[in-house]
Amino acid sequence: MIKIRATTLFSLFTLIGFSISHADTQLEGSMKQISKAFKQLSLDLKQPADANKSDYLALANTIKTQALASRPLVPKKAAALPADQQATMVAAYQKSMDDFSAAVDVLIQDLQAGKWDDANKQIAVLKQDETDGHKQFRVKQ
Repeated sequence: MIKIRATTLFSLFTLIGFSISHADTQLEGSMKQISKAFKQLSLDLKQPADANKSDYLALANTIKTQALASRPLVPKKAAALPADQQATMVAAYQKSMDDFSAAVDVLIQDLQAGKWDDANKQIAVLKQDETDGHKQFRVKQ
């Protein structure tokens, strides 16, 4: 009986420790929400329909909201840098997020106007921005 309790407690503490060590930061949570909305919007715009415009706008607004929420946050990669380089990286990250948000604004305008080809082109721009940003600011896992 004591062995079972000890094993159960050990397993519980191991799971808690694992989940804490793998918990998302606020920035990672925002980025996951951006990624989820972005993937869905990309798929939806492969065969767009005017009737679904409000759904597309909701997804784009999720991307915008999360981009704005993530702007003041500090990437993990900055913490690993010497103090004199951290401010430079954070400023570059914030500019990158400002540029990303501006690109999302263009996407929203294209979606509102029903310009599906332009919206798909803007999706490609945003995808490239995401790739470049991850290379520059994301810790490799």
